Amino acid sequence: GRLRLWRMGLSIVPLPKRIKSRKHARKVTSEYHRITERLHHTTSSDERAKCAAELQAIGGVDAYQQASQFNTALHSTSRWVARRLRAHGVLAAGKPPPRVLEIGAINTQLLDTPGLHVRALDLNSQDARIEQRDFLTLPLGGALEASGASRPYDALVCSMVLNCVPDARRRFDMLVCMRGQLRVGGLCFVVLPGSCLSHSHTLTHDSFADCLRGVGLAPDLAAETPASAKLAYFECAAGLPDPAAALRFQRARHERRSGHGSQPPRRKSRGADFDVDLGGALGFGERIGRSFEALQPSRAQKEQRAARAEFLRQLKEEKLNGEKGEG
Repeated sequence: GRLRLWRMGLSIVPLPKRIKSRKHARKVTSEYHRITERLHHTTSSDERAKCAAELQAIGGVDAYQQASQFNTALHSTSRWVARRLRAHGVLAAGKPPPRVLEIGAINTQLLDTPGLHVRALDLNSQDARIEQRDFLTLPLGGALEASGASRPYDALVCSMVLNCVPDARRRFDMLVCMRGQLRVGGLCFVVLPGSCLSHSHTLTHDSFADCLRGVGLAPDLAAETPASAKLAYFECAAGLPDPAAALRFQRARHERRSGHGSQPPRRKSRGADFDVDLGGALGFGERIGRSFEALQPSRAQKEQRAARAEFLRQLKEEKLNGEKGEG
């Protein structure tokens, strides 16, 4: 087939190499995210064609899925999730299997975990048991049962997915939808590349924790998590959104964005652009403004500043007049 293409005068893209090392896997995932982010933001047909060619050259979504599977084999989220569900008594002998929703499932590790009733979703399913679907299109409230009623999930797993969403606003929408799928007290497990928080121009580990609280996913920062220098783990309990935490997050984000220009340049990292545009409807009737607004000075503060400026002006004028008189 490739010889036939060559004889027809068509270009041949070399087949991508099979991923056999962590270094190769990281390179593929980084390149994939970089290209898809450009693709998401461009409106140029030439640039879109260039991005499509670059994606094909690295092997496209199939190579990305293969690289992700290679990485997750080294850092098993499923074992951590099962361990924490047992610690909470949710996964236990004699109890009904907990209902778990996994978004961005790139393997069947969680599906294969004994004692769990898992519904796994992915935009590009690589297995017949993984439902190919956009998570954001799911109706809120959990899965529909035969009776027509919605039944929220006991747990939700979002591992290395939020960082793949190319838009800060859609990341906020995803967090709100994640909370909307869980019962009160349900558990949400979020995993991110550590660089998304340590290198971000707008977020920190603490402010992202406030972001989670803001949408009703309160992280237990004392919970046991796998030891990893590369990944950040959050175990959250589903409750009501916290507008105060959401406002703290907005303020911290505003201050980080305002001060970014005065910071010394540092080595570019994919995590530098990780951001969440939190604001508007937090869910369950809670709302805050779309963006942080710095407090305006009061009338008394304005008058005090004007009086000080006038005093300094008069002082400068008297000094100049005194120097002229001496001359």
